[in-house]
Amino acid sequence: MLKIDTQVLVTLRYRFDEQISEADILAWLYNFEESDWGTALTLLNQVSFYSETRCANVLEDGLQQIIRAHSGMPIAIYPIGGIGKSGVVMAYHFKKIIGRFSHISWSFVDNNFSYSDRPYLVVLLDDFLGSGGSACKLLEQITSNIPQGSVVACLCVAYMQKAGTLLSVRNVAVYGDVHQPAFVRRHSVFGYPPRMKVVRDFALKYGAYLYPKKQYVKGMDLYIGPLGYANSQSLVCFDHTTPNNTLPILWASKRRSDNGKKWVPLFPRRLFDRIRRDESYERLKYKWISIAQKISQGHINRLFNDFGRESIQLIGLLHGKYHKRSDSYICLLLEITHKQYEQLCENAVQRNLLREDGLLTDEGTRTYTSIRKKEFEARSLVIDMIIKKEYVYIPYKFLGISRD
Repeated sequence: MLKIDTQVLVTLRYRFDEQISEADILAWLYNFEESDWGTALTLLNQVSFYSETRCANVLEDGLQQIIRAHSGMPIAIYPIGGIGKSGVVMAYHFKKIIGRFSHISWSFVDNNFSYSDRPYLVVLLDDFLGSGGSACKLLEQITSNIPQGSVVACLCVAYMQKAGTLLSVRNVAVYGDVHQPAFVRRHSVFGYPPRMKVVRDFALKYGAYLYPKKQYVKGMDLYIGPLGYANSQSLVCFDHTTPNNTLPILWASKRRSDNGKKWVPLFPRRLFDRIRRDESYERLKYKWISIAQKISQGHINRLFNDFGRESIQLIGLLHGKYHKRSDSYICLLLEITHKQYEQLCENAVQRNLLREDGLLTDEGTRTYTSIRKKEFEARSLVIDMIIKKEYVYIPYKFLGISRD
């Protein structure tokens, strides 16, 4: 068995904002032959991970630049692809960010939006631009409806250089972090060509087991290959999703073509697949509430009085916050909307479990850790609830069988 420096795993965990554990990384490494683990870790060290906080910071910086360049214009926000998939998360971030800017007129719009007779600042909003095709397609659909003199810009968290070039030809400035393909000959993140080639061959080898390369035919549609959709070679991953432009060995969850084994992704495409790792909450939430009730027995202000939805959501919020999960992660874990999540946080603030900035208070941390510490002592906590009987009644006849 190949030895791995645990400090490397700890460093990677912190690089990924503690949304990925050491166990997750090890499970992903077992997809590969041991002789390739070193190369896998080299690749992983160059992944650009965008946590919820980092996404919000990039969007805020881009929005500030857009507003400074085009002040005084009403803003029309077009989520690329509509309010769905990543659009919900981006719209949530945008609403929180733009609320910090005073005296700005803005609204989310679609193709049926009725503009007033004045120029607008039209902002195409997305988390990631790979090829730039989706943004260009939306631009073609809305151009005829936009008032003359309007300015179109694209606000995103990250984009590939190819997408930026494609949109600049159409006089659309892109705001966000720009990324190069991982295996470009010059300026690769993996250094000089010989070293880069080792990592590229590794990604091609295993990527082909998941999404094999197709024989080129003139006029064929773009497809997901060993190095991502349209050969994008992206290393960008988000807390809420992973683009299909990113290397499939990071996000795929299908069976390998060589041995039929299911691939274990490190950054699943869907957030739902990520919360499936968090089995403890779903399995133990009722047990935690039971322990919390026993701990607070005799107290006037008990946090958990029943096993209702409010108690379940509150214990889930403490669980998510303690493990530094994102807002979107907690929403999906608790099966609530972002608006319901905000109301839940307000409730937690009033109970002195959460601070105004969204972090746990000392009381919140103490409450959660006390419950988890008592988790394995639950038997002694409830033993006094069991009524001992000196005599046990045994029926004479049961299910048609008698004692005779």
